[in-house]
Amino acid sequence: MKAVKLFLIATAIAALFSACGGKAKNKVSLEEAKAGRDRELFQEAIKEIDKGNFDTGRILLSTMINTYPDSPLARAAKLANADSFYLQGGSKNLAQAEVEYRDWVEFFPDDALADDIYIKMSEIHLRQVLAPDRDISHARFAEQRLKEMMRRYPRSDRKEEVEELMIKVQEVLAMHELKVARFNYIHRRAAQGAQMRTEEILNKYPNFSRLDEALWIHAQSMIDQEDTETASRDLTRLVASYPHSEFRQKAETLLKEWGKPVPEPDPAKMAEGPPESKGLMSRTFTFFFGPKIDTSPKGVIIDRDLKPEEITARAQELVGLPAPAGLTTPSAGTTSNTDSRPRRAAGATQDVEVKPADKESSSKEKPASKDNKKDDKKGKDKKKPDNSSKVLRNP
Repeated sequence: MKAVKLFLIATAIAALFSACGGKAKNKVSLEEAKAGRDRELFQEAIKEIDKGNFDTGRILLSTMINTYPDSPLARAAKLANADSFYLQGGSKNLAQAEVEYRDWVEFFPDDALADDIYIKMSEIHLRQVLAPDRDISHARFAEQRLKEMMRRYPRSDRKEEVEELMIKVQEVLAMHELKVARFNYIHRRAAQGAQMRTEEILNKYPNFSRLDEALWIHAQSMIDQEDTETASRDLTRLVASYPHSEFRQKAETLLKEWGKPVPEPDPAKMAEGPPESKGLMSRTFTFFFGPKIDTSPKGVIIDRDLKPEEITARAQELVGLPAPAGLTTPSAGTTSNTDSRPRRAAGATQDVEVKPADKESSSKEKPASKDNKKDDKKGKDKKKPDNSSKVLRNP
């Protein structure tokens, strides 16, 4: 009876520990590196990312990069890894995507895709730009990335696109400065504060849609500081360049009071017509969701409108390989770093271990006989396996 009780207690304890431990982890299997496997892994990763299995896709990309570091497709795999974070979205993933893109462009600054990388980094922040009334940090970061791209790659074929994005970003930044200037002048009666904010607009954002209001507030702040000469220049520019402005009549009145000449409006500006004003619904939407700035839903190398096979072929073309080339036969040193430590792709969610080559076989090379056979201790002839061509990978 005691034996039965002890048996039941032991069974219960074993079941309890089994429940706490959960399912046993899948064993990592050995796979022999072979020619063409780099392309297969890359294409399998693209398929998983296309399905929304981003972690699985990144593990496959990590396996490919670690196992075939000399493959031409390794460069495309690192870029696809960054794309996976961008496509997944969310503030954390977008931040990680920028880190991956930044690392990539630092390694390959002269690559043909480098300018695209900078635009993609700006789009990461453009997707998170808030209304001018709120935090504008992402708008500033986007402007910095676009300026950096134009400085490094002034001959880029995407220059016009960058200039259009720059205008939209600077519209948000200028509107933020204008709102602060309004508050300083109207509510705080701080003439110097309004002057500084409007001068920021006049000096940095010449394409701002409400530059006429910035001129008017700047003129008013200078009048309060008894600088009518500067104010008259602002008012003269306002009348000549912004004939449809709501501040034109007031500006003309002040110029006449001071005995200053009133300029004729620019005919070209007169022909343009008044700017369109946003409705209440549009302003409300902008306040809660930020300004509408179009960004690409595609990655630099991953386009979900294309099939994985087409993306793979495109990746081969981008790295300079004619399709269907790019199949790399791993060498003896393919599976290990020079410092004999396991490699890990940036951003991977799981370490992919690489089995190092045997020290004795890698340190010295044994001469081969004519019939390429070796005798073992038992006198049997068999081929010695090459451990350097095996990698640890996920099932």
